[in-house]
Amino acid sequence: MAERMYAAFNCRDAMAARDIFASTFYSHPLKASGWECVQRVWQRMWDQHPALKVTLKDLVSDNQRVATRTEMVGFADGSTATMLEMFTFENDRIVELWGLSGKPQTMS
Repeated sequence: MAERMYAAFNCRDAMAARDIFASTFYSHPLKASGWECVQRVWQRMWDQHPALKVTLKDLVSDNQRVATRTEMVGFADGSTATMLEMFTFENDRIVELWGLSGKPQTMS
């Protein structure tokens, strides 16, 4: 499901959030609930950074959680960022997210 989420982000498929995130989804970094908050954040990011893409670098999982390390490229200023995220799942949907993002670095 985490891989599907990143693919949806990269394809600009905001409607996929309905199938990926639970209606009770909670994002700790955003302090927001519901899959609709994901759609709003994704759209805002795409509007500000039209070339933005996420590349999955590492994924570790157990029965109910997934931890990922990703790289984001395509920021309008040419910078990149590393994200560490942990997701909790129920009924094949993401129900909770914790995340940290490294300060973007300008590409050389």
